[in-house]
Amino acid sequence: MNPFLLKGYIGPAYFCGREEEADKLITALRNQQDVTLYAYRRLGKSALLHHVGSKIQSEFFFVNIDIWGTSSINDFLKELSNGVVNSAIFNKRGLSKKLQDFIKSLGASFNFGLDGRPSLDITFQDKANAFKSLEDVLFFLNQQSKPVVLAIDEFQEIKKYDSDSVTIEAVLRTLTQRCSNIRFVYSGSEHHSMDEIFNTYNRPFYQSTRMLPLQKIDKKAYIKFIAKHFKEGKKKITNDLIEQILDITYLHTYYVQAIFNYLYSLEKMPDDCSGFERAYYPFLEEKSVFYQELPQRITAQQFKVTKAIAKVGKVSAPTGSDFLRKADFTNASSMRRAIKSLEEKQIILKEEGTYRLYDVFLEHYLKYIVR
Repeated sequence: MNPFLLKGYIGPAYFCGREEEADKLITALRNQQDVTLYAYRRLGKSALLHHVGSKIQSEFFFVNIDIWGTSSINDFLKELSNGVVNSAIFNKRGLSKKLQDFIKSLGASFNFGLDGRPSLDITFQDKANAFKSLEDVLFFLNQQSKPVVLAIDEFQEIKKYDSDSVTIEAVLRTLTQRCSNIRFVYSGSEHHSMDEIFNTYNRPFYQSTRMLPLQKIDKKAYIKFIAKHFKEGKKKITNDLIEQILDITYLHTYYVQAIFNYLYSLEKMPDDCSGFERAYYPFLEEKSVFYQELPQRITAQQFKVTKAIAKVGKVSAPTGSDFLRKADFTNASSMRRAIKSLEEKQIILKEEGTYRLYDVFLEHYLKYIVR
């Protein structure tokens, strides 16, 4: 099989690095500490959570849910209930009485998806019933024979749920304080939103967790990991080429994995960096279907800035005269507005004092394919 996974978690053999973060997370869970795990998207938060879950499965039940794209407490409860149903809490050999009682308590309908996994469908007409069922699910988890780790990925989405005075944050915080047998891990990719939830004085979750930032995987560890898997697959690759690819992807985990997954799939490996570029261009051209509508989704000025950043790679002074010239801008205030909007739309990000495109493939597409 291709060892460079693009989704899911198989086991430690296909997981690179993160020993320090995994140890910190496990230590926190064993000491009854809730954790906030934050990093920008596609850096490997979900893989780390699954990795930790596999290491502690003898000590804890592990429930992992992703609430990206949810827009209501009803959506949240559906993801949570399905996460519970598909966890090791229930006996997978059949529809046990324990599972039947759980489904009945929620008033949910039950079926099997195309993947063969059980799925619940839950709909509530008012928030009061939804909040009551949320309380019931957490109470159920709190009564388990082993402690439960409940990992909620993309937790910042809850900020989009409510417009009234009773927010999901307040309800969740109240319920979590009653659950001594559950360890909560809140992970998120929008740093500003996560910071607002956990570090704003008058918010329910203010300083209620241990904060754990997820850093990039160590470059030397990544080189060793990649070279090892190519060698085991009897495929030749040089350390120079590995290092070049790590540099042009900024060690952003998903893009590293995607490029090496592609290279590993080739019948003939490129011999050097020039050979890699020749093999890489067709891969980028395939991405045009995702990127060709970008000029219609943002303003003309924002697109000019996006292209200019892509050409440079990293920009430390976007309002400086040199970059203003590259982007064909005449004043710094317009540039500041464009930068702010592109950050909000997650087209660019700021790391270590410099701006770059969030999507590494978009950068390479605009740099090498679009003229």
